[in-house]
Amino acid sequence: MLSALFHWLDLHPGTYWVLVAAATVPVIARLGQMIGRDARNPGTTPPGISWLDALGLFLFLLAWRWPFLLVSYDYNPDESQLIAGALTLNRDPVFWRSVDGGSSGPLNYYLLVPWHWLGAPLDYFTARLTCLLLTWGALLACLRTLARNFGRTAAWLSIMPAAAFFATVTQPELTNLSTEQLPTLLIALSFGLLADRTPSDRWRLWTACLAAGALPWAKLQSAPIGLVLLGWGWWQVWFAPGPAASLRWRRTAEITLAAALPTLFFAGLAAATGQAEAAWIRFVLQNVSYTATGTSPAGIDALLSLWRNAWADGSFPLFLAVVAAGLVAATVAMMVRRERPSLLMVAAAVVALAALVAVITPRRDYLHYVLLLPIPLTLWFGVALGGWWRELQTPRRRAALAGMVLAAALLPLAQRSLEGQAPVYGGFSHHWKYPRSNVAAVVHALAGRDDTLGTWGWACALHVECALPQATRDGTTALSIDANPHQAYHRAVYLADLQSSRPPVFVDAVGPGAFVFTDRERQAHESFPELAAFIRQNYTLVLEQLDARIYARNDLPAIRDLTPDRLQQLVMQGRDPEKFLMSLTPEALATVQRKFIGPRKVALLPPAARVEWPLDAGMSAVALEFGCDPVAGPDRGSDAAFTLEVVDPTATRPIFQRVLDPARQAGDRDLQHAQVVLPAFAPGSVLVLRTDPARNGLYLASLKLQRPPMPPP
Repeated sequence: MLSALFHWLDLHPGTYWVLVAAATVPVIARLGQMIGRDARNPGTTPPGISWLDALGLFLFLLAWRWPFLLVSYDYNPDESQLIAGALTLNRDPVFWRSVDGGSSGPLNYYLLVPWHWLGAPLDYFTARLTCLLLTWGALLACLRTLARNFGRTAAWLSIMPAAAFFATVTQPELTNLSTEQLPTLLIALSFGLLADRTPSDRWRLWTACLAAGALPWAKLQSAPIGLVLLGWGWWQVWFAPGPAASLRWRRTAEITLAAALPTLFFAGLAAATGQAEAAWIRFVLQNVSYTATGTSPAGIDALLSLWRNAWADGSFPLFLAVVAAGLVAATVAMMVRRERPSLLMVAAAVVALAALVAVITPRRDYLHYVLLLPIPLTLWFGVALGGWWRELQTPRRRAALAGMVLAAALLPLAQRSLEGQAPVYGGFSHHWKYPRSNVAAVVHALAGRDDTLGTWGWACALHVECALPQATRDGTTALSIDANPHQAYHRAVYLADLQSSRPPVFVDAVGPGAFVFTDRERQAHESFPELAAFIRQNYTLVLEQLDARIYARNDLPAIRDLTPDRLQQLVMQGRDPEKFLMSLTPEALATVQRKFIGPRKVALLPPAARVEWPLDAGMSAVALEFGCDPVAGPDRGSDAAFTLEVVDPTATRPIFQRVLDPARQAGDRDLQHAQVVLPAFAPGSVLVLRTDPARNGLYLASLKLQRPPMPPP
């Protein structure tokens, strides 16, 4: 049934725009109605929101984002690491004993566990649905906060830029479940409670500071934001009218304790379960080391690189431009009225500044860091706009302001509409048919449903695609592979975990084409002698791929069924990796520009490009994905030749050529796939990729050298 539905969707891309219109038009119409009523009769909009507001906002986000929920691979390795950790916590709920979250705190992992309680699978669908729900919750909290302070109309106008951004963004790093979504919800909830205009009662301040104190345990990077929110809580206690000094001290102690409760809980959990040392090294010292090894002392290089990444996508800069223009206009209007900034506006501005500090502090250019900014900026923008809206009492001025804000806020919708159909359309059936990679297909056939999986390298996606918990607390062994002050500690713990769990399958995910770790000579499990001895004594090599080697435990009954034909069948049942993946990483590709085209990260090839891959004995075929950059234009991108050759010491043999003509052939505008059988070649031969010297606009999405599966011994 689902297969038929996905096939139908692939053939009817117009359904996406029908659903988008069905959810977007009512939201805009309802907002237009509120604007008209509020402009004619200032103050008639109720200071709050209804269930219709919540439902309309959720359907608006869902209508634009739902296709991305159905993609069967991770958009970012952090996404699969979160899911793999949640799978493992279902087996052993003690954090740091069963799962090391790396730079992420335990709350991000525990967040996914309830899906298991509900009987739902922990996979990319439920993870991205969680992402959508967290985004909706954060925006809803902003809407409620601003509506209670400035009325529903101003609140809706204020959140529309962020809502449009979150709805229409297609950049993979900004659409997957990342470690920033839960912090944004906690920020919105804490700010909303602190901004409540009701008297400074204890439960409100207590809950707000509890949410602020939980921020570091979702993402330690967000600690500056939590400190600012806690400071605001202290300010409210000390400057609230009425209470005596003794009562102020008591309430200060109460909210400080509330903020400290998450820390006390997780510290107590670590101590009670014997994981105090692990928590200290893994969550504190490694995060400090992570920050200390950034790109530059001031983080300027990372910030510039981060901006370039954001600019290449365009969605976040557009949101930033709309909010910045609104803030400038509201500030100018406030200066004309000779009005001082309100406490709420100052607080929102300081929270936004703290969020910027949090983005910069790691000194890295990961685009998903910017997800910490939209909610604080929305609150700042909302407070500024709300104050301006409240001062305007004539219908014409209110209507003009609302029209300008709404037109600017809806620019992302127009931009997204001009991009054409959702990039997932045309691939629904493919994702349904191939839910696993070729390596995951073999692992899934070997391991039982109650087993665990051991991995070396960075291959958390295997845990997700096979629904197998981690055999070790390390979802990724980066800290055991890369030199660092605690490498010996991480290696010892990893080996002890592996020896204790003895998983039926072990995957060494190091090799050409693997994620991050591509050098088998220096980074494979053999680089850790004690681990190599354990694997050699207890496991049998079942399958060797360029990007991974699969080992089965010697006593595993499933080994007997793995004939060469069966292995080949399993490999063919899996899909090739869906992201930017090269079998090797030639120096010639190190300097080329990379960008996202749809959900794929590709390498843009200049005219007359020449890239070589050495050919090893046993390589039998090459699979590649390529195409023309849509923004290259029909003139610059037409008649572009894409050629593969096998070059040996004596001859050059063309084995593949494709001329793309996107200006006249509609089929040439999409991603192209090819699989080419390699001819017999002499030692020292290389595979050469060439592009047309007179044309640009070609890109390479993936190139994977293949060899037949290795039969079991």
